[in-house]
Amino acid sequence: MRRISRALDGTAVYLLLGIQGNSVEDNRSISNYCACFIDLLGQKDALKGQGVLPVFENEEHEKEFYKVVSESVGTIEKLQMQAEEFRQKSTSTYSIRDQLSSGEQELYDEMKKATAKQQRWSDGLVFYCSLENRTIKCPMNAMYEIFLLSGILCFLGLANKKPIRGAIEISWGVELHDNELYGAVVANSYELESKVAQYPRIVIGQETINFLNSYLAEPEDVEDKLFSYNRNLAQTCLNMTAIDQDGFYVLNYLGNEFTQNVTHNVSKELYKLAFSFICEQLEFHRSNRNTKLALRYTWLKGYFSNNSELHA
Repeated sequence: MRRISRALDGTAVYLLLGIQGNSVEDNRSISNYCACFIDLLGQKDALKGQGVLPVFENEEHEKEFYKVVSESVGTIEKLQMQAEEFRQKSTSTYSIRDQLSSGEQELYDEMKKATAKQQRWSDGLVFYCSLENRTIKCPMNAMYEIFLLSGILCFLGLANKKPIRGAIEISWGVELHDNELYGAVVANSYELESKVAQYPRIVIGQETINFLNSYLAEPEDVEDKLFSYNRNLAQTCLNMTAIDQDGFYVLNYLGNEFTQNVTHNVSKELYKLAFSFICEQLEFHRSNRNTKLALRYTWLKGYFSNNSELHA
């Protein structure tokens, strides 16, 4: 892998495009990870007033209880199933592989080897991937998948009236067990999600932007196909970002790059449903004089309005 020795924005130096891990006890490997922390909104209100399992007084009482269960447990189960469905589709082998020579198939498999992992987290999810380069030569394949998954879930959540928010960031981490990530990457992505995201959007941390830019800082070598593949995906991910009104990078799931790569014509129907829900929420919070939520949905409505022509 190519070496990169320059500092990016004075915050990080990437000695290798995929930073090699250092061994820790019990043969665990510590390395930099990219993680997206996703939180399903509204679960606190859905479970408000709940306690021990009730003794049902009658059939109506039982129906009311299971309605609460459906609004809470059922919603998170649906999010998990949707995420798994998208993950399976994104990692499936397409017919193009069968059209390649044996040598090309080997290169293709190396490019597609890195895939995102999923960790369930109460009323949320964590998508993540390691950036170490000893066994994985194309970590951008997994990062690209994380961008696609988080963007489509955010868009779809609004269309389904079950909004989510999230954050993508890079920091060090370690897998204690398979699909069980721990470390600074979890803490930092969670902090961005809980303190910065605020409303239905996917915030992208500065270290993630730095990492993507590190590929572009190196001149492209068409002979190094693995590097070119990483570089092209990094550029695509950067093209899927935008700077929000508060100055933070966000995933631009209504933008042209995301629409062409992910939602295609489906974006028009999703946009219509999502925009209707946003307007309903804005009016609801205005009528209840909830300044905080009214302001957040005002921002969100503005984002949709500014991108209306692409989805009309």
